[in-house]
Amino acid sequence: MSVNIRKRQKKLEKQKAKKKAERKQLARRQSQGMPARLLAVAAAPILHCCHTSSLWDVGIGNVLVSRELRNGNVAFAMFLVDVCCLGVKDVFFDICPRTIYDSRLYDKLLEGGGVRHIRPEAARKLVEGAVEYAGRFDLPPHLDYSVGKLIFGDIATNDCTEEFVFGRDGKPYFVAGPYDDAARSHFIMRALEQSCGADGYHFTIPMMAPGDFDEIDEIDDEYDEIDVDDEYDE
Repeated sequence: MSVNIRKRQKKLEKQKAKKKAERKQLARRQSQGMPARLLAVAAAPILHCCHTSSLWDVGIGNVLVSRELRNGNVAFAMFLVDVCCLGVKDVFFDICPRTIYDSRLYDKLLEGGGVRHIRPEAARKLVEGAVEYAGRFDLPPHLDYSVGKLIFGDIATNDCTEEFVFGRDGKPYFVAGPYDDAARSHFIMRALEQSCGADGYHFTIPMMAPGDFDEIDEIDDEYDEIDVDDEYDE
C-alpha cells in the first residue's frame, strides 16, 4: 500500500470520526433532560433485551434494552460492549415512536446478523459486568453510560444464573478500533501494562481501511441522521 493511499485513509478516518463526534455532541446537548425522562419510564414493561449474535465470537457487539410505553412510544438504550477489554465503548438512548424504533434500530439489528434474546437481569449483568471488568484496568465506560444505564430501572441481577467470562484466554485483549487513535491506544495499553504487567494482556492494532468497522457503527450512524422531535409524551 502506497504512502499516499495510507495518508488518504487516515484523513478519511479522521473526517468520519470528527463528524461522528459532532453528532454525538449535538445529541448530548439535545438530550440534557433525558436522565429524568428515562427515570420516569424505568418501570415500563420490557419490550426487548438482546445482544448481537456475534458478540462473544467477535468480542464486541450491541446490547439493547427497550421498554414499551403506554402511549406507543419506546424508551431504549443500546450499549456497544467490548467484552474482551474496554467494557462499554459507546451508548445511545432515546424515547421515540415505535415505528422509528423498529425500522431504524431493532430491524437493523436483525438484518445485521441477528440477535440473541436474553432475560432483562442477564442484559444488566452482562453490561455491568463488562464495565466492572474494564474498571479493573482503570478503563472507564463511555461518558453517556451513566445516563444510558438508567434504562435498567429496578431490574435485579440476583436471580440471573448466566455467567459471563470477560477477556480472552484469561487476559484482557485490546483491539484498536477505527476511533482509537495513537494517543488513545497508548493510553489504553499503558493502563493495561500498569495493571497487568507487560505480558498480562493481548493486543491488536491493525492497519484499517475506512469502512472496516462500519457494521458496528452503522445503526448508530443511521439513527443519528434521523430528524426526530425528541419531545414525546411518556
